[in-house]
Amino acid sequence: MVLYNATKTIFFHHHNSNLSSKYLTMNTEQKLEEGIAFHQANLLHQAEQAYQEILQVLPQQADALHLLGVIAYQKKEYQIAADLIAQAININSSQHSFFNNLGLVLKEQKKLDRAIQAFHQSIEINPRFTEGHNNLGIVLQKQEKYNEAIKAYRSAIKLQPNNMEACSNLGKLLEQKGQLGEATKIFRRAIKHHPNDAELYYHLGTTLYKRDRFKQAIQAYQKTIELQPNHTEAHYNLGLALQKQEQFDYASQAYQQAITLEPNFVAPYNNLGILLTKQRKFDQAIRTYQKSIQIDPNNAEIYNNLGVIFQELGEFEKSTKSYQQAIKMNPKFAEAHKNLGISLLLKGELYHGWKHYEWRHKCDDFPIGSRTFPQPIWDGSNIKGKSILVWAEQGIGDQIMFASIFEDLLKTEVDTIVECERRLIPLFQRSFPQIDFLPRENLIQPRLLDNSIDYQIPIAGLGRWFRTEERNFLSTKTRYLHACPKKSAKIRSKYQQLANGKMLAGISWKSTGIGDTRAKIKSIILENWHPILSRQNCFFINLQYGNIKQEIEEHISNKHDISLYLDNDIDPLENLDNFAAQVAALDLVISTSNATVHMAGALGQTVWTLLPYIPDWRWMLKREDTPWYPSMKLFRQTHMNDWSNVLQQVNLELNQYISDH
Repeated sequence: MVLYNATKTIFFHHHNSNLSSKYLTMNTEQKLEEGIAFHQANLLHQAEQAYQEILQVLPQQADALHLLGVIAYQKKEYQIAADLIAQAININSSQHSFFNNLGLVLKEQKKLDRAIQAFHQSIEINPRFTEGHNNLGIVLQKQEKYNEAIKAYRSAIKLQPNNMEACSNLGKLLEQKGQLGEATKIFRRAIKHHPNDAELYYHLGTTLYKRDRFKQAIQAYQKTIELQPNHTEAHYNLGLALQKQEQFDYASQAYQQAITLEPNFVAPYNNLGILLTKQRKFDQAIRTYQKSIQIDPNNAEIYNNLGVIFQELGEFEKSTKSYQQAIKMNPKFAEAHKNLGISLLLKGELYHGWKHYEWRHKCDDFPIGSRTFPQPIWDGSNIKGKSILVWAEQGIGDQIMFASIFEDLLKTEVDTIVECERRLIPLFQRSFPQIDFLPRENLIQPRLLDNSIDYQIPIAGLGRWFRTEERNFLSTKTRYLHACPKKSAKIRSKYQQLANGKMLAGISWKSTGIGDTRAKIKSIILENWHPILSRQNCFFINLQYGNIKQEIEEHISNKHDISLYLDNDIDPLENLDNFAAQVAALDLVISTSNATVHMAGALGQTVWTLLPYIPDWRWMLKREDTPWYPSMKLFRQTHMNDWSNVLQQVNLELNQYISDH
């Protein structure tokens, strides 16, 4: 917000009104013009002297008093400014500019109600005064009277469609209120009138970014930089948009440019560190974060991000300390609590791990997050004779894994309702007939909102009360899910006829549905499975879900010594009960860490799970077994990103397994 142009006001009064000029002699009129000239040239001392000389002759000269008030405003002497402009208004109350400038002074004094009154008076005198409407909108916005502010900005734009400040203010307020589509239109309209204004392109880019229109946002930020090469925030936001488009090298360049322009700007360091972490360039990321800490040693987010890197490197003492430092700086930092919980669970420190893992639902990026139910969260107290709602969170595999705790929950003699993935209901209902299962829908079913249900808990929250130490897992049955026996027998019979007496082994090789980087770390390209799939004493059956036709054609179809049977009658994405029957029909399952291994483990099938160097927290560290699934064996990378030792070990174990069976 800028002060209404005082010089233009005086020229208007002097040439078009007798209200003030009738008090002027020829000499004082010349002196006023002289003062205005000094004022225009920003020679405030000389202008002030000229206005004072006029007032010595004409103490009631309103224009001189008003302009002295303007100078006081410019010198941030707000009370003096308010007094002088008020004197001018007492002498001449018909000038809208006097009231407008008084409103600006009152705004700086944080006397917002009086400022609003002054702007209203300015507009009442001159309803077509664009700046008055705009300034009124600014103060209303400060009072969080957003709808009134929007109305004021619209009035300004209606009077002057090319008023850049009003368009910018309206656009930014609409953006703040989440009305991003309309904000985008406002900024585009303003750009038509002001095609060389960098700030308009910058704010256009921001609204587009928030609408996930990253390509268009990139173009807007690039235009901002073209018009204003030293626009630090534009370089930084360009980096964010490029990172969303996975143009990591260009994003890195944008962050580096922002840092060059403003070396003490922490945000680009932090996001550059995140980008380098995603690229698995851990040493560079650590150095970047260390620079951030030098600039802002109390930035909790940086310590949290450092913890993520140390965890990926297997340096768990450092990761734990980093997360704890982040929490010390910001005790309510949900991401740091969640990450600390994951780190502790990974190390097998279950009691404290679950406690911090409870913060997961307060994290913005947590998959399939919180649900809003009216019942109180169960706190582990005695619930015998009560009722509880257990609701789904995270993916299929997680829901299957935590279903292993249902038996423990039922032993408390609580009436249990479970909301879960729709495709799991037939399998779960068969396995736990005492529980009432309902599908998870975007719109919560009315029955689940019933206050007669005593408690609620997210499914992973059960771990905190039933799996606080390893001996708690002894209650887990080797098989707690039960596939349809008729379906499974029929499938097994079909496969045995095709296999000609060979062992039936199902394989799955990749993860889907999680962050792309993490999915890649957990996955093994199909080509690397050739030494296993080329074995002639096994009949291999595909258990990989998703669209895999291209992979099969590329890596399997043209290889005469390799076969992988695809059962087109079974699609896990459509019917998990059929998939469970398929898995239960096999002799062995070999897979990377995904929903397939959870299904196999829950069905009590022999399953070999292939893990990256730093696995998901559930698999813990340095062990070949897992308390979650008694029938599962774990094969771990010994070096980061190197699956060769894992696949060699699996092949050797397969020899022994076939020999024994």
